[in-house]
Order: sequence, then C-alpha cells, then structure tokens
Amino acid sequence: MKFKHSSLLCAAVVLVVIPAAFAENILFLQTLASRSHHIWNKQIFERLFNNGHNLTILSFEEEESVPGKTFLVVKDFMTKLMADYEGDWDYTIEQSPFVNIHFMYDFYNKASRLLTKEEAVLKLLEYPKTFKFDLIIHDLTMGQFLLGFVEHFGNPPLVSLTAFNIPSHVTTMTDAPLFTTYMPHYASKFDNHMNFIERVKNSLYWAFDLFYRNRIYMTNEDRRVKQIFGKNATSVKRIEQRSDVVLVNSDYSMDYYQALPPNVIPVGGLHVGRQEKVPPVVKQFIARANKGVVLLSFGTNVASEMLGDKTNEDIFKVFRSLPDYGFIWKHGSPEKLGVIPPNVLVMKWVPQAAILAHSRTKLLISHGGLLSLQEASWHGVPVVAVPFFVDQYSNAEKLVKAGVGVQLLPKNINEESFKEAILQILDNPSYHKKMKERSYRFKAQPEHPLDRAIFWIEKVLENKGLNYLRSPALDMSIYQIYAIDMVASVLFVAFLYYLIIRRHIGRPVPPNKSKPKKE
Repeated sequence: MKFKHSSLLCAAVVLVVIPAAFAENILFLQTLASRSHHIWNKQIFERLFNNGHNLTILSFEEEESVPGKTFLVVKDFMTKLMADYEGDWDYTIEQSPFVNIHFMYDFYNKASRLLTKEEAVLKLLEYPKTFKFDLIIHDLTMGQFLLGFVEHFGNPPLVSLTAFNIPSHVTTMTDAPLFTTYMPHYASKFDNHMNFIERVKNSLYWAFDLFYRNRIYMTNEDRRVKQIFGKNATSVKRIEQRSDVVLVNSDYSMDYYQALPPNVIPVGGLHVGRQEKVPPVVKQFIARANKGVVLLSFGTNVASEMLGDKTNEDIFKVFRSLPDYGFIWKHGSPEKLGVIPPNVLVMKWVPQAAILAHSRTKLLISHGGLLSLQEASWHGVPVVAVPFFVDQYSNAEKLVKAGVGVQLLPKNINEESFKEAILQILDNPSYHKKMKERSYRFKAQPEHPLDRAIFWIEKVLENKGLNYLRSPALDMSIYQIYAIDMVASVLFVAFLYYLIIRRHIGRPVPPNKSKPKKE
C-alpha cells in the first residue's frame, strides 16, 4: 500500500513537471504605457499562460508574478513621460494632420529615450544570451529599439501585434500594398471615396508619415539599438520585417478596405469578451435608472477634468437636467463637482466593458478611442465621440458616416451643444438600429478574435516560424521588385539593335560594277 501511494505521488510529479519542462518560453514586449493597450495585450498573454506557456512580460502596469508568468514592471512611466509635455499640450485644440503625425512620432521618440534607462529593460538585458526564448511577441506600435532582443536571444520567431488598428508602417513591414487614393490616413478625416483635392492631401499625409518614421524616428531607434546591443546590431527595420505573423486590431465590418498579405491577421475586438467585476453600487444604479443609463468615459489617457472647470460644470448641468436617465461618469476628481444628484454616479474607474454589455445602457460618450468604440459596436451602443488627438478624429468620422454616432469637438462643448448631441441620439431610434446592425456584422465571425490571435501565435510556435507567409519582396531590392533591372536590360538590348540597324541603313549603296553583257 505504501508502494502504491509512492507510485501515485511520482506520477503526479511527472504530470506536473514534464509539461513545465517542455512548455515554450515566450518573451512579451509591451511598448506603450497605456492601460487600455495593456488590457488588450493582457487578453493574449493570459490565454497563452492558461494554455501552459511560460511568459516573461515587459509591462507598464503592476502585475503579480507567479510561476510561469514573470513581470518586468516599468513603474510610473507615463508620469515621467508626460512631464515633458507639461504646459505644452492643450487638449481642447484640434490638431492638423501634419501636427498629429509629428506629435505621435515625437511622443514615441521621447518614450523610447526614457525606456532605454528603465530598470526593467536593463534587467532583461542581464538575462544570459543562452536563455532560450521560443518566441518573442513585440507590440509594434512603438519601441522598435526593443527588437534588439530578437538577436540578443538568438533570433527566435517573431510575432508583432498592435491594438492601434493598422499603423501606417505595417505597409513597409509586410509589403502590404499602399494605395493612397482610397486608403485614408489615420490622421485625416477622409473616407475611402475621396475627391481630387482629398486624394492629394491624403497622399501628402502618407508621404510625410512614412518619411518621418523611416528617416527620423527609425534612425533614432537604430542608434539606440547600437548603444544597447552593440555597434554591429542589425537595423530594427530589418528585424521587424522578419515578423512571421502581424496581428492588427482591425475588422472589415467597421474599417475601410485595405488589402493585406497573408501574414497580417485582423483580430479586431479581441478584448471585448473579457470579464469585469461590477460593484454593487453600479448594479443598483443601473437598475433604478428610469430610461436606462449613459456612460461618459474618456478612456485611460484623457480625463474629464482636463477639459477645465467651466466645461465640467456644463456637463454636470446637462446630466442634472435629464433626470429620467442615469449618468455614470468616469472622473478623476469627483470631490470638485460638489453635490451629486441622484441620477449621476461619479467614479474614478468604471467597469466599462460590463456597463456597455448591459441591456439598459443607451449611450456611450467617449473620446473616440478605438478600443472603446469596438466595445460599443460589439454591444450595439451608439456613441457621442469627443476626439482629442491621433486616430480619434478619424474614428469619430467613421461613426458619423456610418450613422451610429455624432461628433463633438472639445472646443465646442458647452451646455447647449452637449445636451443637443446627447438627445440627438437618445431621441432618434435610427442610431440604435444602425448600431445593432453594426454589432451583428462585427460578431458574425467564424471564431472569436482572441481565439484567432492565439491560433496564429501557437502556430508560429509549433512550426518555429511561418516564413512561407512572408512576402518575398521583403528580401529583394527595390530594382528587383519593380523589375527595373529587367526593363533596363530590355531597353539596353533595344538600343543596341537600334544602333546596329541604323548603321546598316545609313551605309551608302555601292555602284553597280558588273560588266556589260556582250551582244
């Protein structure tokens, strides 16, 4: 009997230890210090962990490490980064597309400069080069210098991903075709049917973006790679092109048409199915709202109080004037609002996904962030979009043109305009009807987007890379891709024939020297 118990114990140890010994090691490099992007990425690394993989995660959010899941946390990064912008950033001023593009790369550049000095990055650099990572996942949104870890750890397969829809540089990363005549740049307000002037402007936005990234931003990233990983380090532009699979937060039901290579996989909305705890106070508030609830949340990077006291006071007046609706307001300083009426619930953090999933939620007032709009679209909740920067303008325009929302610029918010925007949706059933149709199209997929993302990541792991999905053009010179050498050869041969023919045609005909015939 003692022997039997001993055997069972050994078997249990084998069942636990052997899978752990053979589990793949994954390095997950998050690059953007945004809580919403962390939520999106977290759905992926939590599923991979639950599937038995070992993960080392560079993170900007405090997470507790457990066996098989190690966090290297960059602390208070956004606070340090935003110190560079103190006094220089007015949220209420609408940015032009060129300023928008410049602002984004300037933000990325400053973030990378700070990130190179962070203890978490330096700690990862101390890992022995012999440490075996079977896969590296990199958030391609920014932080390209971190791709130096791909060579540092012996060139394991690379998966790139982003919660930022389809960034413009995916075209150069993957050889995705770029047609500026019908692919609106994210900083523009155009759709995919542009007139002549709009096509010219859109082409200029794309040209400026790609020039700035390739010639300025990526040059700085290459310099950082050489400083950290050695002067012989490969250009990060070449490393990012090695991506076996690129996962993008896009969905054809909501985004404009764009042709994509086979290794660029749309997984838009993979975060929408996450579970959130709903405090009892929220449940009770939703239940007692007469006509339903309205959620005001400007995401993780913009706070309502940044709009100023006057604008916050106008918003408060509108909420108070509509007592039949309950208003849940994400606000960082509720104590500044004074006496809160019974139809308003102010919270520093709201379970947004759970509130939007509730059948009594009638409207989302949002900053126009892609992740929030995907959640609203999935659950069929129309939107009042108040865009502030980067892609939020184009996201808001998409809502308006689809008939599922209205747009209100921060500089135009006052008591009258804010109330008008809210009632325009609440009193018009067409917005709800069209958003329900949008929700149906969004959900009509063969599998959940998160399942699709995990399938492709694990397929890369299983096959130790998927090079056959990459475009061969990424390993060719520009003269080979566009057959310039072939055309030049044909023209050269044609020119030689021309010279030969011209020489023979231009030669004088010799006189006839034949003797006269005898009679």
